[in-house]
Amino acid sequence: MAPLISTLLTAGPSLIRLFGKSQGGNIERTTETISAVLDTIQGKPSQEQVNRLQAVVDSLPPEEVTKLKVNLEQIAAEREKNRLDYDLAMHTEQQKTIRSVDPKGVRPETANRHSYYTMLYVCAFEVAEAFGYGTGASMELAMLIASPTLAYFGFRTFDKFSKQGASN
Repeated sequence: MAPLISTLLTAGPSLIRLFGKSQGGNIERTTETISAVLDTIQGKPSQEQVNRLQAVVDSLPPEEVTKLKVNLEQIAAEREKNRLDYDLAMHTEQQKTIRSVDPKGVRPETANRHSYYTMLYVCAFEVAEAFGYGTGASMELAMLIASPTLAYFGFRTFDKFSKQGASN
């Protein structure tokens, strides 16, 4: 697919019309012609639709089509620059947030909190079972609640100290 055609397909008919209206005159008529063809193309164009668009573009004055292409590429470049600026700003804000929190206390606080939650869960459900309510604490759920504590203390995998894990 020709670069001009892919630029036109990427820009879409509304952006092309908007550019044409801002320029006026012959360029507005050119953009209206191209937009009319693009309105019929939806989704991924077939080769026949691309050929039809190419024929329409070839029949228009080359200097107007070139001006349209250059301006659409400028708009695409500005969009990409704005997207990259936004990504950079988001990354910068994220880094500021990370740096503003004291990292030394976060993991121990989380581990302590989850160890208390685990003890509370196990004690509450075992007491409930003693009085005839329910079946007691579930080992799976208790381990899930305790997982941040276990991860903090280094129990990331059960086979960490096995012979097979030590040789790797």
